[in-house]
Amino acid sequence: MKSATHAPLAILLVAACTLSGPAQSSGNPPSDRTVRAYVTNFGGDGVSVIDPEGGRLVAQVRTGAKPHGVAIAPDGSVVYVSNEGDGTVSIIDPRRNQVTHTIEVGKKPNQLEVSADGQHLFVTLNGQDALAVVDVDQREVAEVIPIGRTPHIALRSPDGSRIYATSEGDMKVAVVDARSWDVLGEVPLMAFPRVLAVSADGRRLYQTIRWLNGALVIDLEKKEVVDRIALGEPDFALQGKDAHGLAVTPDGRHLWLTTQSTNSVTVIDMRTLKVVSRITVGKDPNWVEFTPDGRHALISNTGSDDISVIDVSSRKVVATVPAGKSPKRLAVGAVASETDHASSRDGK
Repeated sequence: MKSATHAPLAILLVAACTLSGPAQSSGNPPSDRTVRAYVTNFGGDGVSVIDPEGGRLVAQVRTGAKPHGVAIAPDGSVVYVSNEGDGTVSIIDPRRNQVTHTIEVGKKPNQLEVSADGQHLFVTLNGQDALAVVDVDQREVAEVIPIGRTPHIALRSPDGSRIYATSEGDMKVAVVDARSWDVLGEVPLMAFPRVLAVSADGRRLYQTIRWLNGALVIDLEKKEVVDRIALGEPDFALQGKDAHGLAVTPDGRHLWLTTQSTNSVTVIDMRTLKVVSRITVGKDPNWVEFTPDGRHALISNTGSDDISVIDVSSRKVVATVPAGKSPKRLAVGAVASETDHASSRDGK
């Protein structure tokens, strides 16, 4: 069992930072892979598989009760889904759109992340105040790391060396070494954390918090909050319907945030931290992810049970795809191409 290292940390609000994004890659998948989006349907018992380019539903795959988090292996060979209702992780074969294995991981697994080498899963256990490390080959939990009360989100750094995990109960972000599994420190937020995104250079985290129409900016070297992004709306939302999901574009130039109170996505310039665009989507938008080539963004709309597909260059919705009940988390990536068995809808 790994123990946390605690250091005194202060919250400082300063001027906006300047970021320079890397050149955008082509994002074209290998010939044996297909770009697919996987969305967990928290009100049901499975995930919807979507073709972003075609704007269509490909399959519905049954997993477990209250599917919450979803992640794609780096090589695209499998997809992982955490089932909050029964304490398991389902492993999906994307070629057949079927569950091949189920792993017991602990109480109320929420978001999950895959290590850069694909050998381990990091799963936040909301009901155990811990981060579970799952050995993918052995299909069992290898370590349980205490990281604070009611952890929620797990996110891997761009270089794969760190896992950032939010603790809702302790209002902080824990920093975990992805190789040694040691807790290296924490960032106090003094607020209830929601979703995390990381800059392309790995130097900044962006954290939405409950009630705020915006996001906090975290300097990872200093391990402290250094700025706040405002969306040009009232600072504080009613009934917690505030900014929720967020993601950085593949070219590193913009941050997109979903806002539940306005049923919209706000686009932020990463250099100035100013609003440059707002896009109306479905009801209660929860999550945002981009295709590898950066051409499309996908938004899960929990309140309208569908997915908005947005053309990034024009910032217009080009398709609305039906999903299951209460779609939440999204993962988009290049996966092993589907075979003739891809029409199967039942993974059990």
